Amino acid sequence: EDKDKPAVGSDEWHRQRRENHKHVERRRRETINEGINEIARIVPGCEKNKGSILNRAAVYIRQLKENEASTLEKWTLEKLLTDQAINELNRQVEILKVELERTRHENGYLKSQVEMLGSDNKKLK
Repeated sequence: EDKDKPAVGSDEWHRQRRENHKHVERRRRETINEGINEIARIVPGCEKNKGSILNRAAVYIRQLKENEASTLEKWTLEKLLTDQAINELNRQVEILKVELERTRHENGYLKSQVEMLGSDNKKLK
């Protein structure tokens, strides 16, 4: 295996190092270009040049973050208002339960009064 490797410092050793470096560098550029092309597909309004794609992506990300903050603020306010409305409705339900119970009690009392008057009228006849 050592026989396959050129001697350190030889011309062949330098040539292989350059070739490896070129290959690694080419793969790095391809990866960067693939990432930039993916960004261009995702971000609306991108041009073809890499600098404008990255600038447009930065603007787009800022807009998304602002929209997210605004939406979160809106939802927080809506939740607060909804919670307040639910609490008010629960309060009104409790008031109505008390009133219903009072009305049932009053209704029972009035029925007994009517029954008593009816039985008194029968006695008079």
